[in-house]
Amino acid sequence: MNRKLVAAIISMMLALSCSACGGSSTSAGPNAASEEKTAPDNEIVYEDLSEADKDEGKTSTVQMESTVVDETLTCMLKPLDAIMVVEYVTSLGYVPDDPVIYWSIMYYYLCLYGPRASGASYDEKEEYLVVGADIVREAGRVLFGETVSMPEIPDTIARISLHDDGNYYVKNDPRPDCYPEFVSAVKNSDGSYEAIAQLTDVHGNILINHSFHLAPKSTVNNLLGIQYYYTVNTAGVG
Repeated sequence: MNRKLVAAIISMMLALSCSACGGSSTSAGPNAASEEKTAPDNEIVYEDLSEADKDEGKTSTVQMESTVVDETLTCMLKPLDAIMVVEYVTSLGYVPDDPVIYWSIMYYYLCLYGPRASGASYDEKEEYLVVGADIVREAGRVLFGETVSMPEIPDTIARISLHDDGNYYVKNDPRPDCYPEFVSAVKNSDGSYEAIAQLTDVHGNILINHSFHLAPKSTVNNLLGIQYYYTVNTAGVG
């Protein structure tokens, strides 16, 4: 009888041991599930990095916009406008050494923006804007750089002339049917800028799109009624 009792006890102990092993196997499930949750955590970190990249991109955009809206740059749209209008009206490119192009650009600048200049006035019939020689010389520095010499007015240019009183008379004509826009500007290490501007029609269609190299101006004054901090050095297709 004692042997049977001992055998029964041993059988019960083995059964309990097997049951304990089965319970241990079941408890591994939550641990495995816990390990699988690490993948979503990694995805969250990746999304955070992506948002940081987006914020950095927004910062770059804001910096570019702050450059574009800087008044020292956007005021240069006026001389750029005159350069582009000449090409739109005559198909002549930007060649400062050519007297016809020089005085055509000068004419449109003074016709469009000359009334702002210091001492500017109109004749009695308001057919001509009258400006001093100092105004024309300053406009030349802004439009063509500070090293280009002012040529004589060609005989073919009739809408601007130098009179015996030392003043220039500029024919008062309406603006051609086009409108300027300042597009963008990128600063170079030497303080100059590569700017892009364009002319559009009333429907917003682009008529002229050019890039311009703007160099820092040696002196700043208010002769033209606007303080220009840069001069135009080159112009080309944008």
